[in-house]
Order: sequence, then C-alpha cells, then structure tokens
Amino acid sequence: MNEITMAVMRKALAVFCAAMLVTTLSAISIVRADNRSTVAAGDGSGPSASGDQAGDTGATSSDDSALAGPEGVAGATGPSASGGSGATSGGAGGGGGGASASASPTATGTKAVTDKRLLPHNGTDCPDYSPKFGVFCDHFLVGGTTVLSGPLAVYGDQGIKGGLAWIAYFNSVIAPKEQLRKAKLIWYDDNLDPAKTLQYVQRLNEVDHVLYLGGITSPESAARYLDEAHFPMIGDIGLSPKSYTNRYIFATAPSEQTRNPIRIKTAKERFGIKSFAVIQDVLPSVDTTPVKESWKKAAEAYGVKQVEYVEIASTASECSTQFSRATAGKPEYLVMPTASAVLLACLRAARQYSVAPGSANTPWLKGWSGGSNLQLEVDNCKPLCEGMLSIGTVFNDPRTSQTEQMKTYRQNMAKYAPNVDTTGFIAINYYHAGYVFYSMVKQKGIQNALTRDNLVKAAESFGPFETGFGNTITWRTDLPRVPWTCGYPVVVRGDKWVFDSNKVCL
Repeated sequence: MNEITMAVMRKALAVFCAAMLVTTLSAISIVRADNRSTVAAGDGSGPSASGDQAGDTGATSSDDSALAGPEGVAGATGPSASGGSGATSGGAGGGGGGASASASPTATGTKAVTDKRLLPHNGTDCPDYSPKFGVFCDHFLVGGTTVLSGPLAVYGDQGIKGGLAWIAYFNSVIAPKEQLRKAKLIWYDDNLDPAKTLQYVQRLNEVDHVLYLGGITSPESAARYLDEAHFPMIGDIGLSPKSYTNRYIFATAPSEQTRNPIRIKTAKERFGIKSFAVIQDVLPSVDTTPVKESWKKAAEAYGVKQVEYVEIASTASECSTQFSRATAGKPEYLVMPTASAVLLACLRAARQYSVAPGSANTPWLKGWSGGSNLQLEVDNCKPLCEGMLSIGTVFNDPRTSQTEQMKTYRQNMAKYAPNVDTTGFIAINYYHAGYVFYSMVKQKGIQNALTRDNLVKAAESFGPFETGFGNTITWRTDLPRVPWTCGYPVVVRGDKWVFDSNKVCL
C-alpha cells in the first residue's frame, strides 16, 4: 500500500472517529456499571465522575444532568438498561420541567441572570461551594432510586425516560440560555426492596454526597433516616403515607387520604352509589393504616357504605381470592388496584366470575375503578373495562393540553423518549419535578446559595404554584403536608383513556 493511499485512509479514519465522537457526545446515554449503577448523560460533554461522586461504580458521567431528574418511584421503569441498577449522572442546571425558556417564572428579589454572580463558576470560587453536600461551582448532585425489573418495571421506564427527556431539553435550551450551573443525577436500582432502598439512600448521602433526593421507591423505609440526616427529598409523587408526614419529604401529588375520598365522591356523582368495596394494592413495607382510614372517612363523608376492604401486593399476578372476597357483599362500586399488572389480574378474575357493571349476572354492580392511565391497560382489558375509571390524575391530558409546559413536554417526549406512553402520571411527574424545583429555587433567589437548609426553608413556603401541567402545588411547614386537594377523573372510552377537563376537589 503506497504512502498516498495510507494518508487518505488515515484522514478518512480521523473524520469517521470525529463524527462518532460528536454523535456519542450529543446523545443521552445509559451506561451500565458493575450491575449496580447507571449513568445517564445529558449531552455527554462533561468530565468523568470521580469515585466519590459516582458511587465508586466506575461509571462515566456527564455534567449535564437534570436538576430534579427522574426518581425511581416504586413502579417506574427505566431506560433500557440491561438489568442492573444505576447511578445516573445526567445534566441540568437550575432544574425544571416542561416549560419553554420564556415561560420560566421570574425570580423574586433576585437580579437578572446577566449578573455575574448568577453565572456558572469554575474551581471553588462560588459562595456555596460544598463538596460534602454535593454543591460545586459548576454543578451539583441529585440522587434517587428506582426499579427496573418485575411487574412494576413499566413505571420505572416511564419515570426515568420522562426525566431524561427533560434533561436533554434543559441541557440544550434552558441551561445555556439562563447560564445556570449544571447538576448530576445519581440513581440506583433497588429492585423494589425496602432494605436496598435504605442502603442506597444512605450511600447517596454518605458516599455520593448528593444535595437532595428526587425520589425513591420506598419513602416508608427511609423516612426516619431522612429526618435524622436532614436529607430532603423534593419531587416524590407520594408512594407512602410517610411521604406527607416527614419534614424533609415534599410530594407533588395528593396523598391517598385525599385521592381516595375524591374517588368515592366521583363514583357517587357519576353512578349514584350507596356502597363500595376496595381491593387495595400495596407496595412493600408500607404501613396501610392511614390508607384504610381514608376509605372509612370517604364512606362517612359521602354517606355510602364500605362493605369490604382487602389488600393485595402491587406485584401480585393472581387476584381471584381477593376479587371473590371483595364482591361477595355485592357492592355497587368496586375499587380495584392501580398498578397495571395486578389490575389486569383482577379483571381476569372478573371474567372468571362473570362480573361486570350492569351485566345480567351482576346487576348490583354500577361501576368500577382501577389502573393508572396507561394504554397497555386498555389494550388488555377492553371491551370489559369500557366505562371504568382509573385512579385518576393530577395532570391535564398531555395529548391535548395547550399550555406551554405541556406542549413542550409532548415535543420533548416525542424527540427523546418516543416509545414512552405520555399519558402515565409517572412519566409526567418525573418530567415536571425538575421544573417545580427550578421554579422554587429561582423564586426564592437561592441559585447561588444551594444548601440543604435553604432548600427545605424554600420548600416550606412554596406555592400555591400552578405548574402548567394541570396541578397546583403548595408546601408548608404543617404536617401532614397537603400539596393539593384536587384531581381529574380518567375513564376508558373505546380504545383509550379519556381525561376529564374538569377537576374534582375535596
């Protein structure tokens, strides 16, 4: 091979390598590390995380992470990571979720972002530099846990991909425009094991040194530790009654003590029911005492009788016994599980026992409820589930809402997470959680005073804040903390879930 040919080949190879490098650095990447942690990069342009930042996982990271990126809610499924847990670092600056840059709230009592003090720093010259608490001059660290396998993995996939879609949008549009410092998100797959959740929460605090948590699969198991460590969690969707009774947990959605009465109120208004039964799905380790009480209070508040209450694991694949017990008293309304797989198991039992609202075999049953607004639920239950209400939602219909925040959500999900069902409240929540955090930090003027104390104080006086996704959030010091007291009914019509545009409030 002559020298001219060799030179041409070397030049072609260099061009190819450069193109591949640009492509790689521009993509959102999910990298497995030691089957323990995953790193999610925003634009991939940042430095590698050191062992104490990335959890000694050996995973690379980007400095373009979401400010309050996807939490691993029990039930969410993550991006396609072949098995494994994940410590993620993705990028984002000041936070936020579905709004366009122009729709960002104005800071209260702060100077414009042209003030040099609001620009990202290098080195250690920023006033709130504190590696022990995950605050650096050019980025800060956020943490969480998720579940990527089993019956609830679909929710992890929705939550993680929703969060990563926001990360990509924030990195490419918001952070450069507003010149905010970036963040790295570190998360672990705890396999829905409360003991692992606690273990990883301790690691996120004591080894990874994150500033705060975006969410975890078991608030129940970690609540005491969060309280003792003064370790805030901001953006949790509310997976346990303890999500509302802990000073350091700030949930975005109403608790079951609010949602369950809303469901009975809706059932009475729509079907005129006089009685109901409940098949309550339960996540591992959750103390359901407050949940049971919420159904009793709903019955009392709306003058209906609760004829049965039976529990089932959210991961269960068989529902015959629970279904038989719940329908034995011939309730006029049946509340079934929220999680998709166990809901479908209960509907299989309904077919087995020939139970359906208004059927000749069960004329006493006027209506029923269950599910989480995912298309896969309708695809697998129709036509039996026609007219069935889901658990409801705190968000507007993402397919039709015309707010700037929701339009941007649609665009970004189509671009960065095209295979995710955007109607699920998990995907929406973990996309919009960053926007809520970003708005709070900006309104309180603490962009350059990021400490755990300041975050908690800011959150404890935040709102009422209309997110642009249909929900309003108010956080105060009073416990139990009540972020909102409303929701939107969602019902199966034909081949899809249909969102009601009118909210129901207590």
